[in-house]
Amino acid sequence: MEVSMNKQTKIIIGVFVCMGVILGVTVYMGRDDLAVRTELNNDAIFTIMDEGQKVREYTMSEIQAMGETHFKANLKSSGQAAIEYTYQGVLMKTILENAGVNFEGKNAAIVTAVDGYVVSVGMDKLMDDENVYLAYMREGELIGTYEEGGRGPYMMIISKDQFSQYWCKYAYSVELQ
Repeated sequence: MEVSMNKQTKIIIGVFVCMGVILGVTVYMGRDDLAVRTELNNDAIFTIMDEGQKVREYTMSEIQAMGETHFKANLKSSGQAAIEYTYQGVLMKTILENAGVNFEGKNAAIVTAVDGYVVSVGMDKLMDDENVYLAYMREGELIGTYEEGGRGPYMMIISKDQFSQYWCKYAYSVELQ
């Protein structure tokens, strides 16, 4: 019985060591990519991609110049009641049109966040006026970066999503697919 227990302990320790090595390798391999994405986030650069290629990068002032608007959307955190806020931003389709992206034959907009989170938005939602925005202000204040305790500097918000399930905080790029 003692031998069996010792063997089980060694197996458990071996599993934990393997998991630690895998986690370490994953973090090591992703550190450069995360550093680049974090820098883009902090500099408020938003990247437009098309067919895997960078088409254009925009600064916040360039995005604002495309026709910023105020809109209302409900922010719902898990276990909490939805709260309606007034946001400021630009329609995502306006930004994509400005970048000269071809919408023909595309099924979805893929929005990627600095932390690796990805949201797919159907073209019907994207093309719907007053629906999918790239926001940078809430209630007259900048959304702020992660380091500042914010959710940006950019957030992709679907204003007609009453439970805010498909939003993307820390958004840094979009690509039509």
